[in-house]
Amino acid sequence: MVVSLTFEKAASSAPGKVILFGEHFVVYDKPAIVSAINLRARVEAWRYGRSGVWIEYRMLVDHPSTKAVEYILEKTGFMSGIRLKILSKIPASVGLGSSASVSVASAASASLISLGRIDRELVEKAALEGEKIVHINPSGIDTTIAICGGTGIYRRSRGFNPIDIPLKKILIIDTGKTRRTGEMVNRVREFSEKNKDRFREILSREEELINDVLDAFKSLDLEKLGKLMLVNQSLLREVGVSSLEIEEAIKLALDAGAYGAKLTGAGGGGCIICLADEDKIEKISKSISNKFKVYLTELSAEGLREEKI
Repeated sequence: MVVSLTFEKAASSAPGKVILFGEHFVVYDKPAIVSAINLRARVEAWRYGRSGVWIEYRMLVDHPSTKAVEYILEKTGFMSGIRLKILSKIPASVGLGSSASVSVASAASASLISLGRIDRELVEKAALEGEKIVHINPSGIDTTIAICGGTGIYRRSRGFNPIDIPLKKILIIDTGKTRRTGEMVNRVREFSEKNKDRFREILSREEELINDVLDAFKSLDLEKLGKLMLVNQSLLREVGVSSLEIEEAIKLALDAGAYGAKLTGAGGGGCIICLADEDKIEKISKSISNKFKVYLTELSAEGLREEKI
């Protein structure tokens, strides 16, 4: 009989993400292009003498990490409690996949404690349970990229297909306005129900747009990619998930020399991404930082990994 060695303590980390093209429409089984970024969430875990899931020394019932770890404990039959410490550099509720990264890292650390290894299939299922608290009807894209890392095309019915892109960095602008993802998802659903014919046209246009994006990536045609970002933004604006803050940040980016910009994530606030020549990024960043917080991030970051503790 093989006995697996479990740990008294463990740590894992997972990256945040940007959706480069296709958010919201991915819920309706259309493709989206998503990339992991080098902002990470780290979760440390310890075997705990009191039953249940404790974040620091509190039981937070409706927290994504709690739900994710509870799933791990249930499926592995682990009888002890687990205490977590969350250390994240990913701002929350702004569209960068914070809840998914924390859920994935929490589930992975719990997997190490209960099984002695990271069971990635189990972690993915657990993290989706955590995501339901935030996203209501998660597409799975955030948890998938947090586990896999890199860049890829995600489609709900087909999963994640890794791709290489020549684009290495992107500028993220945080509007400072938080929002609930579930509310934005419901807003798109309401639009789809009230405007069925138009919504079908939007979904068809978005799928065509993804193909155009992949062609533009082959030659790293930044000008074309920027224009396609603006097309994607116009579709998102039409279904009701843009905001005054998003539109202001986009205008500032374009006025400063960006080829294109769009919201990333659920919208209603949160972050935008903008595309520019590398020699212009610093100028754009300085111009916008007077109004909004700016991050220059690397794309195609490493996915879920075990960390030292």
